[in-house]
Amino acid sequence: MTLSTRSGYEVMVVGEYYFDLVFRGLPDIPKMGADLWAQEFDWVPGAAFSTALALTRLGTNAGWWCAFGNDIFSRMIIDEARKENIDDGLFIHLDKPWRRLSSAFSFTDDRGFISYSEDRDPSPTPADLERIRPGVLLLQGFSLDDERTALIGAARNLGIKICSDCQHIEMDLSAPGLIDALQRIDVFLPNETEAKALTGEADIEAALGVLAQYCKTVVIKRGAEGVIASDNGRVYRLPALAVDVFDTTGAGDSFNAGFVHGLLHEPDFVSALEVAVICGSLAVTGYGGRNLPYLSDLDRYRRRSAAG
Repeated sequence: MTLSTRSGYEVMVVGEYYFDLVFRGLPDIPKMGADLWAQEFDWVPGAAFSTALALTRLGTNAGWWCAFGNDIFSRMIIDEARKENIDDGLFIHLDKPWRRLSSAFSFTDDRGFISYSEDRDPSPTPADLERIRPGVLLLQGFSLDDERTALIGAARNLGIKICSDCQHIEMDLSAPGLIDALQRIDVFLPNETEAKALTGEADIEAALGVLAQYCKTVVIKRGAEGVIASDNGRVYRLPALAVDVFDTTGAGDSFNAGFVHGLLHEPDFVSALEVAVICGSLAVTGYGGRNLPYLSDLDRYRRRSAAG
């Protein structure tokens, strides 16, 4: 395993890559015994690649901690990252296959995945984090495993802001240690389905209220409905942009990047939410986030409106 690091990162993204095969224009949801033909197909780098790409296009100094192997999928993702000028200083290079693939069947309102992961993605150790010292630690998924707990603990000790996505965990607030884990992060970024499943609430505002008891800042992604968030007890709502939806793969990862960029560079919480909504909305207008905005694009889409 080889790793090179440099200091000065504003954000450290911790998350896996996925090699996404995206099938569009299917006549039905895949089922046993049926052959389906897609009208369109493409492949895109997915998962935390979308987060790193969005941050890079916005001009944020971001490092992406991710493991890659000697297989063709890893090599193709690395090539795409370098073409997009994504910083590779935190890439881990393993001398073995490290394949992560997803086949996405994409519909206008949602998508499903069939995925394969060769092995578990190694998390950075506290010693690595102390050397790198980013301003923000952006975690792709929410986990209670020992490595993730140690990483969060180290970040807290170093005064690093911790932002975490949810990523469809199969737990709710009754799970031992889950509430304590929520209380140790600064920003929680679930989507609407995840927030309702975690809390057992059918109403999104009720779900937000429950989560806000344990985490100071909760930002819930609502797809076409935009976002609802709570920050220090105040509730904010912003609608999504009116766009033609092409593929929703990677929208949540792109939203997260926009929000973290906003926390670092925008003057207030509403402006940070707006950048997140812009990134999430534009991500769905092409395959897997390929239409993500650059920093110079943001002013074209700003609306500066929110209701408390």
